[in-house]
Order: sequence, then structure tokens, then C-alpha cells
Amino acid sequence: MGKNKSFIVLWMCCVIAVPLGLRAATPADAVYKYDIVIAGAGTGGTSAAIEAARLGARVALLEETDWIGGQASAAAVSTMDEGDNLTPPSGLYREFLSRLDAYYLARGKSVATCYWQDNSHCFEPSAVRKILGEMITEINSNATSKGHIDLYLQDRVVRVLSDGNTVTGVVTKRGLTLQSKILIDATEYGDVLPLTSAGYRSGRSIGVDHKDSCTQDITYTMVIKKYAGGVPKELQMQHTPPEYEKWLPSLRAGWQIDGNPKSLTLPVNFANHNAYRGLPDSSNPEAYVSTQFEQITRTVLNWFNDYPAHTNIYDRDARMKILCEAKLKTLANLYYLQHELKEPLWSVANDEGYDTAFNRDENSCPNIPAEFKAIEHNLPAMPYIRESQRLIGEYTLTAGDLRREKQGGESVVGFGDAIAVGDYADDLHACDAASDLEGDLEHISDRAPGFRSGPFEVPLRTLIPEKVDGLLAAEKNISQSRLANGATRLQPITMLTGQAAGALSALAVAQGVQPRAIQTQRVQIALLQAGSILAREPMPDLSMGTRPWQAAQFAVTHEWIAMEGAGFVPEKVVTRGQGAQILDRAFELSGPPGSAENYTAMYGRPRYLKAAYKDVPLYSEISSEVEAWHAAGALPPCKESAALFCPDAPLTTGEFIDSVAALSGKKAGAHKQSREALHSGVAGKDSDSLTRVDAALILYNNEQ
Repeated sequence: MGKNKSFIVLWMCCVIAVPLGLRAATPADAVYKYDIVIAGAGTGGTSAAIEAARLGARVALLEETDWIGGQASAAAVSTMDEGDNLTPPSGLYREFLSRLDAYYLARGKSVATCYWQDNSHCFEPSAVRKILGEMITEINSNATSKGHIDLYLQDRVVRVLSDGNTVTGVVTKRGLTLQSKILIDATEYGDVLPLTSAGYRSGRSIGVDHKDSCTQDITYTMVIKKYAGGVPKELQMQHTPPEYEKWLPSLRAGWQIDGNPKSLTLPVNFANHNAYRGLPDSSNPEAYVSTQFEQITRTVLNWFNDYPAHTNIYDRDARMKILCEAKLKTLANLYYLQHELKEPLWSVANDEGYDTAFNRDENSCPNIPAEFKAIEHNLPAMPYIRESQRLIGEYTLTAGDLRREKQGGESVVGFGDAIAVGDYADDLHACDAASDLEGDLEHISDRAPGFRSGPFEVPLRTLIPEKVDGLLAAEKNISQSRLANGATRLQPITMLTGQAAGALSALAVAQGVQPRAIQTQRVQIALLQAGSILAREPMPDLSMGTRPWQAAQFAVTHEWIAMEGAGFVPEKVVTRGQGAQILDRAFELSGPPGSAENYTAMYGRPRYLKAAYKDVPLYSEISSEVEAWHAAGALPPCKESAALFCPDAPLTTGEFIDSVAALSGKKAGAHKQSREALHSGVAGKDSDSLTRVDAALILYNNEQ
């Protein structure tokens, strides 16, 4: 178990490092109080912890392996899976990329070493773990920060504590009791959900799947590198591993010495294979990019070693055997490349840091012969898990929500409670027949043809259970269908949904309420201030992170202001007619969408008996909005005539501010103060024509 090498951090009166083997330091009945307990230090869990701590929460972060970073480091899927370039990186994911870019720039290395592209983001797993660790350390070493993260490695939740329908804490494998106000399941398999009373999905079943149906393939990856001076003897495969003949036909079909040298058409050659998951090589003094196939000296085996999985992988008694079988398939890949592909200078990289006491003991497989143990010890700490058990939340995201009608185009559905934007295709690795999907949620026709990427939104409600309080999801286990999971399981979007879970939980703790009681806009504002994109529509004409960008994101997400063309068009002047529509959407002057008032208007029956203005008759397309604005008593008169509305005349900034202040329900005595607050940060003056970006800023200020 690595008693002398592994450490755990506990929060008591101060931060201390305690060897795991000293039970006196961590007695079985030890009780520790936290604001938030997060199970799983993967991409989602680590991001949730960082965001929550930055917002002032005290966090316990549990990880059952000895690595943080999940699929992006512990599973060695450290080539970032991004979709269309229309969606720039945002939030914590953007910060993460920036730090890793700087890390490799200082070493004279490019990060564009994967996917046959020169604009990719590819990192060594050890670098990913290092950067995430530094982000945690910075929080803990900040003397002015109220937030803190305590990392418990090689420990996991075995029991969830509750008071009625509210989760109150956990008991860990090591016997610790961690009390919490909110528990976040961010495990790779969704392991905590079945320990609660929350509903969840397993494969295509609700709850435990006793039929052992299929799930997406898993992959036990392997970082390999070229040893210019020769492969160390213990990393040379002299004999075939068990079950080698079983996988040989498929290896020969996809991977050949004289295979395709440049494209994805199979079979490919070795150099072409290496450019798929190519990594920077810190042990190589030379630099390269992905298009320089022959120069790549470090890559990941993550192509021809997918291993079929079923829902029995969620049963811990069966899991280890499955993972050990997946390891054998990867060992077959390594033997094949060393011998049949004639690449004797390549083997598992021994400098990533995977050879630990955990990998040698807890993660060692009995089916792997002793002659291959040195190789096994340098395999990642965990496999790449593509599909987990999934929460049944307040909303279930489906492939229909994510459908992109054209490559690079945004999804057909948006959400007013959006908290993250992804852009990957709904890519299922096997288990993708119509009969494998959840018929109550979607159909195979919901899946777009080909590999179609483009921006889509994830709603806040997917993180929150239907009924159980004190619990959130933040990884591949959010409330979604199997097919939707094919698009939301990647590192960028799991980091962003994790960040959102962290923000939601920290806000709930600060206010002393359950997460479902937090207003959506409070979470969205916190995420916008952290630089997270919320709207699926691209905004290339606004600088990311600026206040105008935040305001535009907020206004478009809530459908108060529609996009125009290929951008937000911030300086375009708003007419009085357009202002009526914006205010109607922002304040629901005509009633909520789908209300009885809107229903009757839909079928042509006017809501009003007489038009208030001669130039906006009842049959006008903006009649409902103008009449509602007029009825609210907040409509500024047209300068031309009191009998006219003047729909095409420019609306001034001052008029819009006054209307927003009035519609916000401000008391007369506070009107001047609220007006000044709304005016803060708006470029235009009272007499200036209102621009789209100023309208967004005024409404955004009003929300704050």
C-alpha cells in the first residue's frame, strides 16, 4: 500500500502531512468538518475544488489513486479533445492551457504535437499533474484566501451519511468521517451516486443494470517513447503476453509497416499512428510538432487498444478483472510494435512518474506475468473511462439538445441556465446501436451523421439531483443520456462543468442554502467573472473576459438580445422597437414563455382591445411588446409626438436605463441611486443612442 511513500493532507487546526500508515494520526473514528467534500480528483473534481476554494469554501478532495487529474493525467489522455475552433477555450480550462503553454515554452517545446495539427494542445501526463497541483498549492499558500483544499490520496467514499433526504457527509475507506454541507460525486465511474438515494442511470437502465448491458469501450493507455540509446532490458518484451493471438488480427488490420503514411485511412504506419496522440518529450532536446511525423519521440497508445466494457464494470468486485484484461490488450500493442512493426527502440516511458507504490501494489494485476511487471508499473494509474453511471437530475441532457445541423454550427437547443459550453461531437466508442440507446430519451436519428462538432450548452439543472439535497454531480456522471455523454465526457467540458459545480456549491455554502435554491444568474455571474463562456453562439467581436463580453454572454444566454450574423455586433444602435423586444424578454412583460398570454397571441388573437400608439397597430409584430411596456408605465415618450411610439427611432441610453430601473421594481427614493448603478460601466451618455453592448451592460448590471 506504499505506507512510507504516500501522504494525505488533513484539515484540522492547520495543514499537516500525515503518513498514511500512522493510524494514530488518522483514527478510525476521526471526524473532520468541511464545507464541501468532493469524491474524485479528476478533471471535474479538481476543477470543482479549485473554483469552490477560490470562492472561499473549505474543501476535502478525495482520490482513490495516487494521481490527480483523472483522464487528463492519471489515465494519460493528455492530448486535449477539442472540437471546432469556433469555441475558444474558457474558464479554468483556458487557465489550465495557459499555464501548460508557459511550462513548455520555458523548455523550448511546442504543445502542438497531436492530432496531425499544428494548433493542438498536447502535454505529458506528468506536466498535467504538476500544473494542477500548483493551482491547488497556490490557493492553500495564499494567506488572504478563506478557501482551502485538503487532498486525500488513496482514499475513497464507502458510505454516504444523510439526514432524511439530505446528504451530510461521508465515511472513507480509511475510516475517516468527513462531514459536509455539500457532497460532489466527481468519480470516473459515478461510484458515489449508488450510495445515495438519488436516482441514476447505468448503461441504458435506471439504477443497477442486472442485464450487464454494454457501455462505451475503456482504454488502458500507455505512454511510449523512443529510447535513442536502446530500451532498458526490463522494458523489452522478449515473449508474447497472454492473449496476444486474440488481438493480433485487429492489430494487423489497423497498423502496418507499409501502412498509410499521412491520413486516417487504415491501415496506418507507425509514424502516422504516433502523430495522433503525440506528446512533447521533455527527455528529448529537440522540439517537434504533430505534422513532423517522423520526429515524434513520445506518444500514447490510445487507438488500437479500446477494450469492450459492460455495466458490470460499475461493480467493484468485477472491475479489477476487467481493467487487468484491458492492460493485456495494451501489452499486446506494445509487443506488436516492438516486433512486428520492427520498432525495438520504443517502449513504455519510464519517466512519467507512474511507477509508484500504488501501481506496484494496489494496481498490480495477477494475470500479468512477472517478466512484464516493470512495464505494467509504468502504465497509468487508471484506465480511460468514457462512460460512467449518470445522475437523474432536474434536467437530462440528450443528443437532441446537442444536435448540430452543420459542422461547426451551434446546437439546435440553448439553455437559459447554461453554465458551460462544449463543442465535441457525440462520439460513442462502440455500444452505439439503436438498441443500445435509452429509448425514453432519444433515438439513433438524434445522432448527427459523421463526426459533427460545434458549440453546445450544458444547463445547471444537469448537476442537481431531482430530489436529494446536499449532493451534486461533476464529471461524466452529470444528468445526461448515453449519447449526450459521448460529447460531454472530454477533458475541456468536464473541467468546465466541474468548475460550475464548484461555483454552485460555494455559493450555496456561503448563503446557507441548498444548491437548488441558488438563483441561476448568481452562478452564471460567478462563472462569467471567471472567464467561462456560457453562450453557444461565437462572439469574435468582443474581447473575452471583459465586462462587455460578460454582459453580452449573459444577455444572449437568456435570449434577451439575439445574435446578429457572425457576432454580437456590439456598436449597432438599438431602436425603440428593438428596445421593446429586449425589455419584454428581460422582464417577461408579456408573461413567461409558454404562458396563457403568449399562447393566445400565437394564434392571432390580440391581447389588447385598442392600440396605445397610432404607428404600432395591434397586428404589428412588436405590438405585444410595446403594449406591455406601455402598460408597465416605464415607456419613455417619443419626442416626435405623444401619440406615436416611433419604433424606428433610436432609443437613448438614458431612456433605457430609466426603463430598466423602473421595471426592476426600484422604490422612487432609490431610483436615482439605482439609475447611477445601472449607468456604471456604460460608455454612452443619456443623450447618446443606445448600442447593443450598452443595453447588455445595463441589464447585466441590474442582475448584480
